[in-house]
Amino acid sequence: MKLSFKTKLSYGVGAICDNAMYMLAGTYLLLFLTTVAGVNPAVAGTISAIGSVWEALCAPVVGFKSDTAITRYGRRKPFLLAAAFPVAIVTSLLFTAIDATETVKIIYYIAMVLMFWTCFSSFFVPYLAWGSDLTDDYNERTVLRSFAYIFNQVGMCIGMVLPSIVVDYCMNIGKSQQQSWQIVGIMVGVCGAAALLACALSIKTDDVKNFVKPKKEKGQSVIRALPSMMKEYWNILKLKPIRVIIGASLAYLIANITFSSDRVFFMKFNMGMGEKTISAMLLMITVAGVATVPLITKLAGRFDKKDVFMGVIGICGILMMSTRIIGVDSFGVLVVVCLLYAAANACYWQLMPSMIYDVCEAEELVSGEKHSGAVISLQALSESISIAVGVQTLGLILQMAGFDNDAAMQSHTALAWVENAFVVIPGAAMVAAALIIRKFPMTKEVFTQVKDALDRRKQGEEVDINQFKELF
Repeated sequence: MKLSFKTKLSYGVGAICDNAMYMLAGTYLLLFLTTVAGVNPAVAGTISAIGSVWEALCAPVVGFKSDTAITRYGRRKPFLLAAAFPVAIVTSLLFTAIDATETVKIIYYIAMVLMFWTCFSSFFVPYLAWGSDLTDDYNERTVLRSFAYIFNQVGMCIGMVLPSIVVDYCMNIGKSQQQSWQIVGIMVGVCGAAALLACALSIKTDDVKNFVKPKKEKGQSVIRALPSMMKEYWNILKLKPIRVIIGASLAYLIANITFSSDRVFFMKFNMGMGEKTISAMLLMITVAGVATVPLITKLAGRFDKKDVFMGVIGICGILMMSTRIIGVDSFGVLVVVCLLYAAANACYWQLMPSMIYDVCEAEELVSGEKHSGAVISLQALSESISIAVGVQTLGLILQMAGFDNDAAMQSHTALAWVENAFVVIPGAAMVAAALIIRKFPMTKEVFTQVKDALDRRKQGEEVDINQFKELF
């Protein structure tokens, strides 16, 4: 189904909240906890990892509930509306530095991180699944994700570029570092909430006309539904496209979160950059990502999505690792690394969700029902795990390398490992993602066959799913 420009635009706006929260946590949470809140780097990494593991538990529940939700506003929209105000409040509280003992700080930030990722899961999975509901056209889904990616970059500006600028400005007018970061939390939270409300309230496609509220039946609670939910997820995991998608997502997102969390450390301590220069570099990454969108869209329209994904991300990963041999010790090489990351990131966030949408049709063919929320929540689970692995690993690396959060100058060993985490680890993970996606069976040809089979089934014909051996 072709979508109107207004629907694509409205859907895209929702991506602001997604990336604003994700990039704020991915880029600055570890830095905030160590240098502003005064938490030990290894402990700060553990706190971040705990939140990500919690999100991994929340995502499948939210996906299952959004698939089975029956409301006058559709299945996905109520989740975005319900998450808006909590997002604003919790994001503000997470980036509030408290004056307390180490133990109290740890308890406080663990609680805030858990609430932060709960809010994130409650809208992210339904929002992503909504894209699958809006259109089932192979190429239109890539176009829809192009709109989402462009607004993702707006969210990236809010969550990644503006914080450094805001902190620098606030401190220049007399605010403390702690007050400045609290203002950042409020800013990102309010922007995210506004984006969710704008998206949910402006899309009418999912509205249910002549809605009649169903009678409440026993067994609707999550606890009672747990056996059927586990069985549903187990059946979904039997599909080869799902397993490949999860593997490739996990690998790339480890690259993404490691690079995102480490880049401010690298620019500040290895390159000696000030806040304004760092902000300019982060803005360049954002602009470069947006500039890559038309090229990725054109390539995906001409070739299979997986081939474009494999080529762009694999090449970028190899080139990023190669810069370690040269040494990222000049501004020019730094720019090249950032541009390579921007291209890979644009490719991932445009094509991976679009490929996941295509898998939803394969799952519907096999199961007889469409479970977009459940399918997409498994990819969200890989995102949660990758954040846990990436941030925890970076925290341990900094700790073992002797990183001192109170020192203006770091040891040679600490700087070397900050550089490794900037190019080697992300580059290797990107190459791994490219190699994994080679096994993805949902080409455009297979997708067309699956769609044809679904259409024939809807017309009452018998369909033999055993002919789709590539799905198992």
